[in-house]
Parts: sequence; structure tokens; C-alpha cells
Amino acid sequence: MKNEMSAFDVLALTAEMRSIVGGFIDKIFHWNGSNFLFRINVPGSGKKEIVFQEARWLYLASERPELPGIPSQLAMVMRKHLAGGRITSVYQKDFDRIVVLEIQRDKKYEVIFEIFGDGNLIVVQEGKIVIALASKQWKHREIRPGVEYNFPPSRFNPLAATFESFKAALQQSKSDIVRSLATVVNLGGQYAEEICLRAGIDKNKKADALTEEDFKNLNVRLREIIDSIRTKPEPNLVFNNDSPVDVTPIRLMIYAGARADQFVSFSDAINRFLELRPKIEIETVDEELRRLERQLEQQKNTIQELRSRADEYSKSAELLFVNYTAINEILCKFKERATSSKWNEIIEFSKGFNIVKSIEPSEHSIEIEVDGKRIKLDYLKSLEENADAFYQESKRLREKIEGALLAIKETEARIEQRRVKKVTETVDKRTKKTKEFWFERYKWFITSGGRLVLAGRDAKTNEQLVKKHMTTADRFVHADIHGAPSVIVKDGAMASDEEMKEAGIFALSHSKIWKAGAGEGSAYWVLPDQVSKTPEAGEFVPRGAFVIRGKRNYLHHLPIELAIGEIDHQGERKIMCGPRSAVEKQSTKFVVIVPGNIDRNQISSVLARSFEVPEEEISRILPPGDISIKEKKNVAIES
Repeated sequence: MKNEMSAFDVLALTAEMRSIVGGFIDKIFHWNGSNFLFRINVPGSGKKEIVFQEARWLYLASERPELPGIPSQLAMVMRKHLAGGRITSVYQKDFDRIVVLEIQRDKKYEVIFEIFGDGNLIVVQEGKIVIALASKQWKHREIRPGVEYNFPPSRFNPLAATFESFKAALQQSKSDIVRSLATVVNLGGQYAEEICLRAGIDKNKKADALTEEDFKNLNVRLREIIDSIRTKPEPNLVFNNDSPVDVTPIRLMIYAGARADQFVSFSDAINRFLELRPKIEIETVDEELRRLERQLEQQKNTIQELRSRADEYSKSAELLFVNYTAINEILCKFKERATSSKWNEIIEFSKGFNIVKSIEPSEHSIEIEVDGKRIKLDYLKSLEENADAFYQESKRLREKIEGALLAIKETEARIEQRRVKKVTETVDKRTKKTKEFWFERYKWFITSGGRLVLAGRDAKTNEQLVKKHMTTADRFVHADIHGAPSVIVKDGAMASDEEMKEAGIFALSHSKIWKAGAGEGSAYWVLPDQVSKTPEAGEFVPRGAFVIRGKRNYLHHLPIELAIGEIDHQGERKIMCGPRSAVEKQSTKFVVIVPGNIDRNQISSVLARSFEVPEEEISRILPPGDISIKEKKNVAIES
């Protein structure tokens, strides 16, 4: 089933979204972490609404989804910047899965929907990022408030490509035509298959074996698809056994014979597709089993490729002997010429032989064509020596096949062991209380570096934590907000920057900022001797609060996001709630949570079933306030 939009989908969508150009931003709604709705007043057309669902589906809504009664903090900030702004342009960035709304208010704004990876929504003011759903960093660019916005590096743009550039891109590829179209020409797998089908060209044909007619045919089919999407779209919802599997802006030949419901607009088709997606319980995935199965498939493909290459070398050797007289004469003449002639003379000499297709004097090689097969020969060697080289290479490849077959048997045995283990684990499954450790009287997590981090649950435990458990080797962390819990990093003097950042995220996420629905915030850390209960003259320090004196080491742009996963601690299974990087380092089974609108008690119940522990074990580790599940890995979530 389709799980994300393609660049062709975005092309179709931006054509529809031009109907909002000239409209004014009325309100913006945000819910469940990564869902947005922009209400637009379009003069002469009334209200229109853009929905960005799950940060990966963008469309014009025909019916308004259920919206939160109270706007989130993020929605309020976005309204502050964008409300009343006029939409002056909507466009797709090159052929990327990026949609840009240009908005003019007192300043120039851009709302950028990045519909790839985990998805993102970015608001840019005069070139600089002011709001980002998710802060991210790559080698070539950074997404966070305060920095210049840069688009991802450009790739091949089929919309702007000429026939010459299209042909040149394919000629450079060493892969087959379907992979070359998908990657080099940037069409993606689905439309690469579609173009090959429409052109009547074997998708497994090597790109460098295409004729001029093939190039022209493929280019015509590509233009045909682009023109259809732009000028005469036929939005379709495709079914398999009454279940929706795809939504496309035009009819595709790859779905010939399948049920396809047509819609007036592509947005309507997307909307309906998302409504009809089956609510299937996701089984826990065995990542190791998947990895072994992928490995087995790769090993089988490798053997197939080795056999094919070994056969080619053997066939080349046989063809030399079948055509012995003609080929031997050519080799002798070229060898004779090579000792007495210059390169240009040798090249000119080669034109006298019809079966010689190319020559490279610097490598003393010629390429001949015999019975439709091209063979590269060393003309300083005899025919027998060339044939022997082919036989030896064929033998070497067949020896590699023997080793690969042994590796396949090994992989198959490991897969069988894994499947037996999975069955055993399924039989043994039961909800069971995990062992309780002393530190669970506090909020806690283990950093990616293996250090224990503790946080107070209330004023009383805040006080206890600092008085009983903080030593000079630790570090004290606090969210940059009043009323947040005290947090200590055990052995924090040796903690890395990443671990201190994790502690800051933990402190923020267990503060009242979670209930506010913010996307990010700041925290700071200090040394233990900077933390005191002694007030300044005339002041009072309430229970659970402390006075911080001296320099604060700030941690900015921390995401309000946690993960809940199954870890092993001292040989015991535990369910841990902590920053994503810490959980991901120690767990292959986890969910990522953000501020949302699902009651935390409901989330506790759902996750308790998923992790097979008592509900109380989950509720004790959750942050305050309502929650949304942003992402899950290897976890079955029951509705």
C-alpha cells in the first residue's frame, strides 16, 4: 500500500493548489504532533482549506477534519506570523517533493512543506527560518529557527530536461533502464516501470545498450505523462480486492485490469484514500529476521549474477575458437602493427576490419563483434592466451559461486533458527510486571552513554533527589521555565554533550511546556555547588525549589519529544521513557511521542498492551499532559 506522495503527485497537487493564489490566510490549526490545517479566504471562491496530514500527505480538503477546540502553541505562533497574509504563489521546487507557498504580509514569508523522509513544515521570513516542525541537521544544510533556509541539493529535473540532457543522463548509467529512470532521472520506481511499459522496452535492458530510437521513445512517454498530469489529469483511487492500494493523478498502465475509482480532483482522491486506509493491527517486526531475509535475497541475486558473468566469459572463449581463422589473423596483424606504428596509424588500420568495433591502443585492446556478441581482446596476446584468460575468469567466478552457496546455506539455517525462536517467544508471551529498581521512585532514563538520569516527580521528590542523591561528580539540569522538575545526571562530570542534551530534553518534556504543546525549548545545566537552598536576604525558597548561583550552561532548540521503548537493564527487561536518541541506542522496539490531544490514560492503556506490562508501569513514566504517537518501530498499536 502507498505510504507517501511521489514527485508526480506533488506536480498534480500544485496545479490544483494554484486555486488558492490571491487568497488570504485566515486561521491555522495544529493537532496530534504533525497535522496542520490552513484556512484560506479566497475572494470570489469562499473558504478553502489545505491539510498537511501526518507531515507526509498534502491536499485541499473537501470536508473539514475534526479540529482541536484550543489551538496549540505552535498554531498560535504560526497565526501570529501568517494570519492575514496574501498567498502570491504556489509552486513545486524543481521536481522535489517540496511545495512552497509564497505569502506577502508586512514581510515576505514562505511556508515550505517538505513531503519526504519524516516530513517537515517550515516557515521562512525574508530567507530565515522562524518556525520548524522538526529541527534537523545534515552535512549540507540545517533546519532550525534562526538560520538561513536552504533547499536540499538539486537532483535531475525531468520537468526542465531537454532530450539531450535526458539521453546523456541515461548514457552515464551502468544499471538497467528501470533503475536508471528511477534514480538517475529521478522518476521513482513506479513511474520508471510505467514509462518502460508504455514504451514497450524491457525494463531489465541495460541503459548503455539503448538505441537512439529507444531514447526518443522513452522521452516521448515521459513527456506524455507530464503533459497528462498538467493538462488532463484523471485522479484515480486504485483497489486490490476492495482494499485501496494507491492514489494516482492519471491512469497508469501498470494497474490495467485493477479496479480504479475516478475523482474530480486529485485532492479528493487523496482524501478518500486516507479515509479508507484499513485500520490494521501492525505485527511486531523482527528486524533481525528481516535483515537475514534481505541478506538471503542479495546472496541469491549475487549467485545469479556470478553465473551469468561466468557463462559470458566461457561463451566468449568458445566463440574465439569457432571463428579461429578470422580472429587469429586479426590479432596477428594488430600485434605486428603495434610494434611499428603510431596510435593514429593503428586506429586507421582497424577500419579495414568489419568485425572490429573499437580500439584502445593505450590498453593494446580491440573490441570485436562475433555472432552479435562483443568481445574485448588483448592484441599483444595470441588467440589461445585470450581464450585462456576468459576460461580462467569463468573458473574464478564459479569458485566464488561455491563459496556463495555455502553462505546461503548458513543464512537459511540462521533464518530457520530465528523463526523457531520467534514462535517460542510468541507462545511465552504474557503481561508481566518487570523488576522494580530503587531509582523508579523518581522519573528516570539511561543516557545513550549509559548514565542514569533522575528527575523529581513533585516538590517532595525534587527536594529528596538533590539532598540525597546529588554528589560533586554529578550535574544538575533544569528546564528554562518556572516549576520544572530538578534533574541530575549521575556521573555527569564525564557525560558527553549529547548526553547533556538528552538530559535537557528530559527536563523540558517533564515540565509544563509539554501541556502547552510547544515544539522546542531551552534548558541549562550547572555544577552541584551552584545549587543551594539558601535564599537571598528577604527572599523565600519554597519546598522543591532551589537557588542557582553563577554561570548557567544553556542548551537551546531542544525538541519536546520522548520515546518509550523496551531496554535491558542489568539483565532485566524494563520499559524506559526518555529522549529518542537514548531509547533508540538501547532498544529496537519503541514509540516516539509528542504533545497531542489523546488522553494520557488512554495512551497508558494502549502502550501497556503493546509492551505487555501493567498499565501502571506506563503511566508512571509518561510526561504530563495529553499525548500523540508520532512514530513507532516494531510495536503493534491496538486501537
